[in-house]
Amino acid sequence: MTSEMPPGAEEISHAGFNRHVGPLYRLPDDGERTRFAFVVVSKHMNAAGSIHGGMLMAFADVSMSRTTRLVTDAPSCSTVALTCDFLAPGRLDEVIESRIRVTRRTRTMVFLSAEVAAGERLLLVANGVWKIGSAR
Repeated sequence: MTSEMPPGAEEISHAGFNRHVGPLYRLPDDGERTRFAFVVVSKHMNAAGSIHGGMLMAFADVSMSRTTRLVTDAPSCSTVALTCDFLAPGRLDEVIESRIRVTRRTRTMVFLSAEVAAGERLLLVANGVWKIGSAR
């Protein structure tokens, strides 16, 4: 598998935690879902030789948070709930992509689902709820 970002990738890890675990990228939407990606490097690995589960969960959280802000135009949002199921290990040098779908939106909350994959191989599925933030 290639470790190059797909065309149209835009780096989003400019500060804080995202910069530490990144670089993370936003990819062009596929018409139904927002998409994000990163390349697995040594700092993402666990002692067993696969991507650390915490990295996959953090990537899902960042992707879903970014999607919440994109669909609401809110300046901020907060994770209320996030559940993750691990399906397969990720490997060094793979491009990992998240595909995020908004499943429901209320006045104050956004409900989302995510697939995190290496190519067509699903590594993690997630569901979560985000509270829409307001201007400070």
